[in-house]
Amino acid sequence: ALAAAIKSVPSASCAPELVVLTLSMGGLSLRHEMSVEGSSAHGTIQSLAAGKWLIDAVAVDGEGDAVYAGRAKAEVRRDGITPVSVTLRAVEGRIRIQVSAAGVPETMPVHSADLFVYYAGGSSAYRSYKDVREQDGLFVVEDSGYPPRSYDLRVVLKAADGSVLYESEYVGFGVCPGKSTSVDWSPGLGHLQVDVGLILIPSAPADVSVSIDGTQAGVSWTAPADNLAASYRVYWRYSRFDRYTTSRSQQIEAPSAGAVVSLSSQQRGSTVYFVVVARDSSGQESLRSSEVSAEYR
Repeated sequence: ALAAAIKSVPSASCAPELVVLTLSMGGLSLRHEMSVEGSSAHGTIQSLAAGKWLIDAVAVDGEGDAVYAGRAKAEVRRDGITPVSVTLRAVEGRIRIQVSAAGVPETMPVHSADLFVYYAGGSSAYRSYKDVREQDGLFVVEDSGYPPRSYDLRVVLKAADGSVLYESEYVGFGVCPGKSTSVDWSPGLGHLQVDVGLILIPSAPADVSVSIDGTQAGVSWTAPADNLAASYRVYWRYSRFDRYTTSRSQQIEAPSAGAVVSLSSQQRGSTVYFVVVARDSSGQESLRSSEVSAEYR
């Protein structure tokens, strides 16, 4: 017999409901299902042939998507019970980005689009999609293999000669474990619609507020109710055409829910934007809080 326990199944955008085990050894293969209770699943598989088995475990949410996955090996001995612990990690997500050129004057026909995706820890674009051509009125990119976290998107619309017609601000979106994120973008409309349907890991801080005195900015927030935050990180930027990076951030250990950050004196006269993220003990960041801003006189 084989006793299998899922030791850690973090929360996903849709909570895992079922763990599906696929066991294989040589030409033998069988499937076993276990219900998820809280953050674990337990079960016993009886009457297995003695030998070395490969165990593939997948946590599935209520929509049937695999959101966490892991693998382990176990040797079943005759007349014995072999305990096995399998740790499941977040499955990479998928994206679909739809860019509409509606709003660009007809006197400047858009020939192609360049799309650049960044994340805060990277010094250059995480992924670039260049010379995307229009299909049915939209410039569309679909891709997979995105680790669950927050990203920034920048769009450049180009004429046939390669000259830039429109360059967007940085726009944020989030990718959740094993899920598809759809981003609809259009220029000059003042908003972005992101369809994600997610549960944060951990939840984002709320009620962020900021005040600036001299070159010091005081930032405060409300801690997430899920109690998963081991620390927080405050990010700031001096323009919407800039992006959030770790070079302009400050980490604060929980349970503190406030920070004082030093601003560059060279940026006086600008509007400074702030977001706060929660970090769990393993370093996973929540999605960002709502952005707040203050005038830097």
